Amino acid sequence: MYASHTRRLRRHRGAPAHGGAARKRAPASLLCFVGAILLVASSRHNALPKVPFLGSFWRDSSAPGAYYTPTPRPHPHGVKYELHTLPVDAKAVADGDTITVYVDADDHREPGNVPRGVREAAAERTKARAAKNHEKAVTLQKIIVDAGYRQVPDLTGEQVLAKKYRVRLRGIDAPENSMRYGREAKEELVKLVQGRTLKISIYDTDRYGRLVADVDCNGIFVQEHMLKKGLTWHYSAYDQRPELAEWEKQARASGLGLWALPNPEKPWEWRKEKRMRKW
Repeated sequence: MYASHTRRLRRHRGAPAHGGAARKRAPASLLCFVGAILLVASSRHNALPKVPFLGSFWRDSSAPGAYYTPTPRPHPHGVKYELHTLPVDAKAVADGDTITVYVDADDHREPGNVPRGVREAAAERTKARAAKNHEKAVTLQKIIVDAGYRQVPDLTGEQVLAKKYRVRLRGIDAPENSMRYGREAKEELVKLVQGRTLKISIYDTDRYGRLVADVDCNGIFVQEHMLKKGLTWHYSAYDQRPELAEWEKQARASGLGLWALPNPEKPWEWRKEKRMRKW
């Protein structure tokens, strides 16, 4: 009787006769509400650029100001260490495949420590130059140079103490200065590196004490540039990288530089003949 009265009361108030029907409709409403939230969240997520994850950045081309920073590449196989030079002087280019460079002694990437005597000589030389004591400055300069250092201008023009290195470009061989196209090779290398800083990736040291290295200048791989200009040979006896052979092949096919000659002389054979004549 009580149950019958309750059902009649619910119908009178407009309530459903069975409470279960209301419970079935409630979850459907909740699902619609949750679905709307997920839809809004998804549209906001797609409208915004991705955030950094594990050191890499992804780019959403629709987002203004979005950018991409690639993961740094590891050193090529065999690279022992890198040097980052001060601006190169034109006089530092010996020929089409050899450069003398200077690295700021206070650069944290510079291996080794500067001898105390060299630092003291550099400080005294700076004072002597300011006082126009040229004789003393020349004497101190000799101490610095004999130790393998020099005071050279940095990017701001300020004189800094720097370590000297001779660099042999890995994998190429340019004509000697007295050979055909030797002068052109040197001039091209000067034009490329003069006044610019270089990244030197060192692989080895040759018998003359030069660093055998790959050289990058403002994003340009110097060996590639010289080979494609037809001003150097691929030195395949010491470097078998196929890309170097391909760049030489391209210059040969186009008749560029020394490949305009009917029979260009190989610099390593020229040097060998010169040594034999001395004997």
